Amino acid sequence: MILSTVKQENDQLPENENFEQFDVVQDEQLALLEQSLIELREVFRNHQKYIKDHFKISELEMEIVQYVARNGRKKMKDIGEAFNIKLSTLTSIVDKIERQKFVKRVNSKTDRRAVYLDLTPKGKNLYSKYSHYISVMAKLMKRRIADEHFDVFVSELANITKNFSTL
Repeated sequence: MILSTVKQENDQLPENENFEQFDVVQDEQLALLEQSLIELREVFRNHQKYIKDHFKISELEMEIVQYVARNGRKKMKDIGEAFNIKLSTLTSIVDKIERQKFVKRVNSKTDRRAVYLDLTPKGKNLYSKYSHYISVMAKLMKRRIADEHFDVFVSELANITKNFSTL
C-alpha cells in the first residue's frame, strides 16, 4: 500500500527543468527528514528501554495496559485485532501481565466463549505512572520547541499520525 502511494505521488510530479533549484532544496529537506526518521527509531528504542527498566514490562505489554486503561474492559479478541496479534500470541502476553497482577481476565456472563481483559488496581497504578511519564515527556518537548512553532508541530504531528495510520 505504501509503495503504491509513493508511486502515485511520483507520477504526479511535473516534468519541468525550472524545478532543478527547487529539487536541490527539496532533496536537502528530504535527506534531513530521512535522517530524522532514522534517528527517531533510536528515540523509540530508548523509550522501550526506559519502560523495561523502570516499569519491568515490555513496550507491547505496556501498550496493552494503556489500551485497556483508555478504552475500558475489552474482549481479548478485540485487543488482538487492535494490535494485529493472533489470539494465541496475545494469550501468552496476557498470561505474563496477569502473573504480574496488572490485568485480570473476566469471563463473560452472557457468552461463555468471550473473555474480557480488565485492569487491576496495580495495573491502574502502573498506567497512572506511565501516563505521568508521557506527560513529562510532552512538557520537555514543549520547552525545547519555540512557542511560535509548537502549535504547528503538534498539528502536523497529528496530521502525520492520522495519514500514516491509514497507509
